[in-house]
Amino acid sequence: MISGVVDQLPIGESEETKRSFIDEFRDEFGSRQATDGAILSRVLGVKYLGTGVEGGDVDNQLWEAVHDMGSDWTAYLSESDGLVDPKAYAIEHRTQIELCALHALWILGGAQNDRSVLDRIDGLIDWHTRELQPDNGINRPWGLHAFVARSVEAEDPETRFNAMLHAQTLANNCCITLGRPDRLSAVILLDSANALRGHV
Repeated sequence: MISGVVDQLPIGESEETKRSFIDEFRDEFGSRQATDGAILSRVLGVKYLGTGVEGGDVDNQLWEAVHDMGSDWTAYLSESDGLVDPKAYAIEHRTQIELCALHALWILGGAQNDRSVLDRIDGLIDWHTRELQPDNGINRPWGLHAFVARSVEAEDPETRFNAMLHAQTLANNCCITLGRPDRLSAVILLDSANALRGHV
């Protein structure tokens, strides 16, 4: 399903070719997100050069931290509920930030292997399955690997079921517009698959 898009990625090409691809990347609608460079750099295995912009939403900050360019990323962890003030954004934009941040946070948490951070990530995943339905949002599968891992590792059957249902909905919804994942969604799915391979 994603092979047609993934085959276009310059995975085996020179660093110069990869950087050119990252710089020029746009989705099918000509849009570019603030985190595109970070995830593409990760997938293509090149050093991320950053956005050159200070601050930004929590998803941007956590993706900077994935590439070791951010400050203490644990400072972005709220103690309960989601990572974003619900009054700050419309539901669609908030959902995108939350899921994109979760995608990066799961990578960071696994690298640090701190039990308190991992417990907070599990709580955040469970909060997502209760509060932010993926069909309300963005049709991008950000954080899919986090939900899949939770569905395998949680002890409670209901938690496992809800996490897998959430993951399946994210995967299905990114195919709604084009009948297949769009370019960015395919990259997100590839990164999720790579993250899960490294997690096993």
